[in-house]
Amino acid sequence: MRLLLIIIAVCIVFLSCNKDNVKAGSTVEIYLLKSFQTLTGKCQIDASTASLQDTAIIRNQDILEYSQTNYQFKLTDTVIQKIKTFKDFTPFAVTVDKQVIYYGFFKPSISSSACFNSITMDLDWTSGNKINLKLGYPGQLQGVTIDDERNNPKLIITLGSQGKLK
Repeated sequence: MRLLLIIIAVCIVFLSCNKDNVKAGSTVEIYLLKSFQTLTGKCQIDASTASLQDTAIIRNQDILEYSQTNYQFKLTDTVIQKIKTFKDFTPFAVTVDKQVIYYGFFKPSISSSACFNSITMDLDWTSGNKINLKLGYPGQLQGVTIDDERNNPKLIITLGSQGKLK
């Protein structure tokens, strides 16, 4: 009887365990936005109003690697040239299989305006072919919380399955 109770208890424990079964997608891409609004008083895209462009500005094959520790994408030279033409506050969305993982704004390092509520993108001028994804611009403001999805599990698993994680 005691053995039966132990077996039942062990079964209950194993059945109650819930693993996150996040599966890899097939493509990671970055889209510019066709239209969007910001949340009132914040430098943050209102997801309910955002609409992606029809084609990605950074396609899956343009992404050469991703650094989880530095939050940097290494990109092809061709796409880096496109990014150099972005204006301050250009809105973007990082996607897996065209499902948005997070939104952000392009903020060049010479920008004179702040953006404390969003993930921001800038060129890494020291490497030549990388973009940095940061929390806020010029940095994260104390007391301001940003939903940090830069290492979202679906994004990381997809990039890992493609051998693009550094």
